[in-house]
Amino acid sequence: MIYTITLNPSVDHALTVEQFRVGGTFKASQSVTLPAGKGVNVARVVATLGESVVVLGLVGEREWPLFAAALTEVGAKCRLTPLPVPTRISVTLLDPIANSETHVREPGFVPPADALEQVAEALSSLEPGDWVVLAGSLPPGLPADTYAKLTRLCATRGARVMLDANGPPLLAGVRAAPTLLRPNLFELWQVEHGYAAAAGEQGLRRWPPADILAAARRVQDTGVEMVVVSLGEQGVLGLDREGIPWRARADLDRPPVDTVGCGDALDGGLAVALARGAPFSEALRLGVACGAANALVAGAGNLRREDVERLRAGALVERGPNFRRLA
Repeated sequence: MIYTITLNPSVDHALTVEQFRVGGTFKASQSVTLPAGKGVNVARVVATLGESVVVLGLVGEREWPLFAAALTEVGAKCRLTPLPVPTRISVTLLDPIANSETHVREPGFVPPADALEQVAEALSSLEPGDWVVLAGSLPPGLPADTYAKLTRLCATRGARVMLDANGPPLLAGVRAAPTLLRPNLFELWQVEHGYAAAAGEQGLRRWPPADILAAARRVQDTGVEMVVVSLGEQGVLGLDREGIPWRARADLDRPPVDTVGCGDALDGGLAVALARGAPFSEALRLGVACGAANALVAGAGNLRREDVERLRAGALVERGPNFRRLA
């Protein structure tokens, strides 16, 4: 069984606005509203791929029916804990003419003091071998070591944990040795240099694969079994349990529609493959295919299975260290 935990969900509004500019008034040509948050997005992908998934976490009681209905529709089990606070709203403005995306996100709302205890109690059904995906930001008021505590709790029950977080929750979570760490380049830089360290976009682009893998290996040396680093449209770099480096990429065969949530889709593909006992290389293949397929549909985690299968068939996966095919 796969579980996802979303502690700071959102209601996502994706609006397609051609020739968008600041200060103007526009009519959207398309509008998509989805219950979201990284763990919710991951669960949507897992369910779309035909795997059983339980969605745990927190959500505003007013929005709970929206989340429950949407998750049930795709075959996911909604076990979110409703709270007397509003769910945050995230807005994405997509301009297909300028090929741009603009994001506005609320930070979230402070949950009641006992909210996390209710989530921990929901993990009592975990069995050895289950996968738990801890993903996304924390709402205001929860301590930075929240994911670390949940990781240790899952480990006591024999479950395996994938961690996809940012900032202090990421740094604290790494120290709890999740089974798989799934950062992007900037998040790996945070682990390597500290959350406050500056890393300009140009600096990250110049970070060579050998140095990225060296940083990932230092993470692995702390007790993390596997590391998969997202490189955006360039695919992923990863270290399997034996420390063997891999690289994978699935190129889009159609113009992208919305890249929000591609990392969440990657998480979903990885979780499904690993839960099914697939080799690390095949987990990467399914993961990058899901990430690419996500870009072909508006809405995070709102992918089509036929896109996944087509992109999976054409995905390139290579064992290191030379990566000649994908260099």
